[in-house]
Amino acid sequence: MTKETVKYIIKRLSYFSRMLEEGKTEEDYRIGKRKEHLVINGEVLEVIKIIDEIIESEETLWLRQMIREMRSGRKDVSIQYDSPVERTKYYMTKERFISKVYECCIFKGYVSYEDILKSKIG
Repeated sequence: MTKETVKYIIKRLSYFSRMLEEGKTEEDYRIGKRKEHLVINGEVLEVIKIIDEIIESEETLWLRQMIREMRSGRKDVSIQYDSPVERTKYYMTKERFISKVYECCIFKGYVSYEDILKSKIG
């Protein structure tokens, strides 16, 4: 699993959550002008499980709420509007959240050493 995979799963989290609620493992969605075929596999389930663990362990109330809203499928603009921080701080926080999810994936052994070496530095 690469960091790009984690970013993609978080980006499409609302669709994956909807699929889980409906009991589907794969579905075609029209996202923008493109058609995407989404499949719930082990990586998706593990990332969702890690996100739920992060929500439970987060002590800051507005951060916990922000992550819950991202998981439920709210758009960045509406979450950012309700958050107590500026736009740039919101996106910096979201990027740190993605990094935290990726670090948890590394710790749990879902990321191979080769994937870490292949990741971009700058």
